[in-house]
Amino acid sequence: PFHAALRQTVKKWNPRVAQLEFTQMAQYAGDCAPAKTVLVEHDITLDLYEQLLAGAADPGERWETARQLERWKRFERAAWSEVDRVVTMSNKDAAAAGGKAVVIANGVELARFQPSTREPEASRLLFIGSFAHLPNVLAVNFFLREAWPRLRGMKLHIVAGARHELFLNRIDINLADDAVEVEGFVSDVRPAYEKATVVIAPLLASAGTNIKIIEAMAMGKAIVSTPGGINGLDLVSGRDLLVAGSGEEFAAAIRSLVENPERRRELERQARKTAEEKYDWRTIGLAQKALYDELANDPKMA
Repeated sequence: PFHAALRQTVKKWNPRVAQLEFTQMAQYAGDCAPAKTVLVEHDITLDLYEQLLAGAADPGERWETARQLERWKRFERAAWSEVDRVVTMSNKDAAAAGGKAVVIANGVELARFQPSTREPEASRLLFIGSFAHLPNVLAVNFFLREAWPRLRGMKLHIVAGARHELFLNRIDINLADDAVEVEGFVSDVRPAYEKATVVIAPLLASAGTNIKIIEAMAMGKAIVSTPGGINGLDLVSGRDLLVAGSGEEFAAAIRSLVENPERRRELERQARKTAEEKYDWRTIGLAQKALYDELANDPKMA
C-alpha cells in the first residue's frame, strides 16, 4: 500500500527531489521516479553491526550479529547505488558510502538549546539515550558495571525513552540503585541537561554522529565520552570534552570535573563555543539548500 500511495503522490505533485530519511526508506527510491532521490544516512548501519560483531563474546550472539551484518551489507550497498545522492553525517561515513556521498552534518537549534544561568545539582550525572537502540543499552550496562561502583556519592539520571522497560531483556542491567533515576519519554530534555553536573556518553558501539553530544555542547555542559561516543565528530579531548576508554578512566574523568568546578566551567564554555562554530542549523541548512538546488537544476530534470 505504501509503494502505491507514494507512486500516486509523485504522479500528482511531480516533485523534482525526493528525500528518504534513514536506510530502511531506500526501498521506496524507485517509486519516486522521475524525481532525483536523496538518501539520508543518519548512520551507516553496516558500520554499527561491524562494531557490534567485534564486541560480541557469546557464540550465539556472534552468529546472529554476523548474519544481520551480511544482510545489511547487501541492502545498504544496493541502496547507495539506487539513489542520486547519499547524505552522511561525517567524512568517515561519506568514505564508506562512496562517490555519491555528500556530508551534511548533524546540528542543533542553538536558540533553543542554551546554557543555563543556574548551577547544576551537585554530583548529578546524565545519560540520554533510548533503550530501543541497542548501543544505548550496552552503554548503560558498561557504565554501571565498570565505572559506577567507583562513583559512590553521586547521582545518575537516565532518560531511556518510551517503553524502555521492554528492552531490558536484551542485556543484564541492574537498575535497582537508589542513586539511579530512570525516566522514560520526556517531551523536553533541556531541564535534564540543566540539572546535570556532567553529561556522559559511554558508548561502546556507535555509528553516525550522536545528537546527545551536540545537544549537551549547545547547553554548555561538561561531557565525558568513550571514543565511540564521538564517532564522526571533530572534537578534541581536553578541549571540547573528556574522552576515556576504560571504566576506571571514565570514573576518574567524571570525578575530576565534579571536584574541580573551574576546570568543568572551562570545558562548558568551550563546548558551547564549538557548537556555535560547527553545529548551527542555519549554516547546515545552507548546505542542504545547495544540494537541493544542484539536483533540482539538473538539466536531466527539465
